Amino acid sequence: MNSSPVPWLRCLSLLALWAACLAAAEPRPLRVSPEGRQLVDAEGRPVFLLADTAWSLALRLSREDAEFYLRRRLAQRFNAVTFVLFSPGRTELHGSLANAYGDEAFDRAGERPDPTRPRVTPGADPADAAQYDYWDHADHLVRLARRLGLYVILLPTWGSGVVGSYNGQDRSDIVFDAANARVYGRWVAARYRDEPHVLWMLGGDRAAVEGPNDYRPVFRAMADGLLDGAPGRLISYHPRKSAPQSGAFFHGDGWLAFNSVQDWPEKQIGHMTEDWARVPAKPTWLFEGRYEGYWKANYKAGDWGEWQVRQQAYQTVFAGAFGHTYGHERVFGFGYDGVDWKAHLDAPGARSLTHLSALFGGFAPDELLHRVPDPELLDGDIGQAGRTTSTRSIGLHLAGGRGAMVYSASGRPVRVKLDRLTAPSLNARWFNPRNGRWHVDSRETPEPRWFARDLAAGPGAAPRTFYPPSSGEGQDWVLVLSADAKG
Repeated sequence: MNSSPVPWLRCLSLLALWAACLAAAEPRPLRVSPEGRQLVDAEGRPVFLLADTAWSLALRLSREDAEFYLRRRLAQRFNAVTFVLFSPGRTELHGSLANAYGDEAFDRAGERPDPTRPRVTPGADPADAAQYDYWDHADHLVRLARRLGLYVILLPTWGSGVVGSYNGQDRSDIVFDAANARVYGRWVAARYRDEPHVLWMLGGDRAAVEGPNDYRPVFRAMADGLLDGAPGRLISYHPRKSAPQSGAFFHGDGWLAFNSVQDWPEKQIGHMTEDWARVPAKPTWLFEGRYEGYWKANYKAGDWGEWQVRQQAYQTVFAGAFGHTYGHERVFGFGYDGVDWKAHLDAPGARSLTHLSALFGGFAPDELLHRVPDPELLDGDIGQAGRTTSTRSIGLHLAGGRGAMVYSASGRPVRVKLDRLTAPSLNARWFNPRNGRWHVDSRETPEPRWFARDLAAGPGAAPRTFYPPSSGEGQDWVLVLSADAKG
């Protein structure tokens, strides 16, 4: 039977056209949706952020290399990047206070940078070293991202500037207190007040409380400064793994627009569930998972490959995340580890996340806006999310329960409680996260096609077991149930 695209899931063959349109249009300002679960543009249309971790972009890259990186990620269908504006010396991101051009962010008070005295010079001509200062370079990167159509999630400082070392025991890199954090926050936000694609991220891989030291007043002061400098801009907090997450520290604070999570894969669904239950409702997402190619702590780079990257992305998005942030261990430092970062830009995990973005970008706005995770959708054994392997299945409702989606991390059968959905009958499709194609009759097609139709659903309907086309390590699948008859 000939196939045709369903209205709420556009044909993936249009992906190239979608990317071209994205590159041609500057990003629109974002706000939190009225129900508090998603990020939307000024017209209320949901925006699925697919971000890349580029911590050291402003610290280590030249204009030319930065443009090479940003254009490559855009070509891979990312629509956001995140990077740090300032990092004290001797951090895990950079070994110097100076950027790629030898410029520093602040004048010094003795040996320490003074955040109340940004080092700025007249003019901004990149051909004139006397003019082109640290902040001119940061400005260029922010504006380049805007021209390319990318959102930018800016960290005013890496967390070491507030907390010190990763565990807070070495405090020698601390340069911020509540007073100068407010001053700097106001100044830096005002500098980017007219950049509608900028979101702010406090924290920086640090816990806001370490032992007897409570740094929340400093982060709150910086947030107050950011909102003074650019009212209404979205702000979140980047925690460290194996520590309280942003919601535990700041959920009740008015400045925290959305929550952000960093933890090991086996804990990520739990954090999403906790955030979803918090009051008032706020969006959440995985802002830092384990990187592709991660090699530390007795792991080999091969332990964290394409499948491990996808598991983290799909399990958190299906658990309620509004988007996802990817990262590669050999990219975010841009050569700080002595490795050629360009050689890792086309890693398989980065390429395969294109398909997640396309899948969710294919929803009608109403369905994307009102999707809801449903822990009760699946019957029986749902498996277990592990650190580098997973057998977990997880499901969500489309708007109003008119359909559903289920992610099976290893191709295990999924038993769906069809009586939890509102449509009287549903059609079923298999989506392959590895290549973005649809599977039916032992074949794959770029266009959505059903493999089963007119399945009884709604009140009184019996559960039904669905068997993915393949199973085992790396064989993840998405089941899509829709009332739409086309395809």
